Amino acid sequence: MRELKKVLAATDGSEHGLAAVVTGATLAQRARAGFEVATVVEVLLLPPPYTLPRADAAEYELEFLREAREQAAGQAREGGAPDAPVHVRAGLVPQLVNKVAHESGSDLIVVGANPQPALARSLVGPTGRRILYLADRPVLVASQARREPYRRIVAAIDLSQASLSVLKCAWMRARADAAELRALFVLEPLPMMLTRVARFRAEGRRKAELELERVLGEAGLAAEDSVQKRIREGNAGREILQEAQEWDADLVVLGTHGFGFFDRLMLGSTSLYVLRHGHRATLVVPGSETQV
Repeated sequence: MRELKKVLAATDGSEHGLAAVVTGATLAQRARAGFEVATVVEVLLLPPPYTLPRADAAEYELEFLREAREQAAGQAREGGAPDAPVHVRAGLVPQLVNKVAHESGSDLIVVGANPQPALARSLVGPTGRRILYLADRPVLVASQARREPYRRIVAAIDLSQASLSVLKCAWMRARADAAELRALFVLEPLPMMLTRVARFRAEGRRKAELELERVLGEAGLAAEDSVQKRIREGNAGREILQEAQEWDADLVVLGTHGFGFFDRLMLGSTSLYVLRHGHRATLVVPGSETQV
């Protein structure tokens, strides 16, 4: 595993963009990592009736880019990173944010959550989701402008090989912030016929406990006393959020659906449920990622 080396915060100059910048800047400071900011302007040419006489459309674009840079630089100063490089691009936000992350060698992308997720019915908006779909590195959805370390982290795993990346990323974050870490596996309900037989329920839970121990061992965390093990039964998305609420976790870490590009486009029903219904900071980890 490699330590976090560079964080990239994506902002559009808004309140939730500020949350991403402040969270990313302070996280980078705690990890002694580099920090950079990306902002993308989706420039639309004004129709002729709204264009000033003899005005060059390119001037509008330059003005938009200058304003975007000033806003991003101002947010970086507010986040305590006045010298952070600011990348300004014009075009499609998801593609260009991920391109900047690749070019800058960033290990983590931080995006802002909806300011009022309960009203928006989603923790992350359409643009943030598209960044997640395309990302080949972890993406942190910042639910607020957080300057404090994380204290309680839930790592939601499905016991597949992809769970190793989730656990390793969660452990790196927990170790950096001296946070408590809880590895959570949700045992999906058995078919109705089998639930009537106590033996099947007990057997299913016993196998889940053994598999959870196995995955923790493969992640090198079996001997870590600070890592708690938790098994719940029910719908995965709902149980993850319920566990986070009951434990008052301030960060949820989970994985995408699989390893490949087309799997990431799907994200997975559990990940989407958490992002749509959760109100807490969420770190989404691609299946092959072992950083952060």
